[in-house]
Amino acid sequence: MKTLSLMLSIGVFVVSGYFFINDFRDSTELNYLIYMSLLVILMLICVVGVMINLPMIIRQRRKMRSLIYNSYSAKRIPNKEFDKQFSIH
Repeated sequence: MKTLSLMLSIGVFVVSGYFFINDFRDSTELNYLIYMSLLVILMLICVVGVMINLPMIIRQRRKMRSLIYNSYSAKRIPNKEFDKQFSIH
C-alpha cells in the first residue's frame, strides 16, 4: 500500500508538472492565476507524499535484507523446520 501511494504521488507530480510547464505563460487573469496556484499546491502535496512514504519503504527494505542475511548466514541459529523446507544443511 505504501508503494502504491508512493507511485501515485510520483505519477501525479509528473502529470501536474507537465500541465504546469505546458500551460505556463505570462498572464494576470484571475482564473489563470488560480489554476496555476492549484497546480503548484497539488505538486507540493505530492512532494509531501513522497517525503512521507519514501523513508518507510527504505526502512522496510532494510528489515528484509536483515531477515535474508540472518536466515542464510553461517552464524544463524538453526531452525529444523525451516531447514527442511528450504533444503539447507
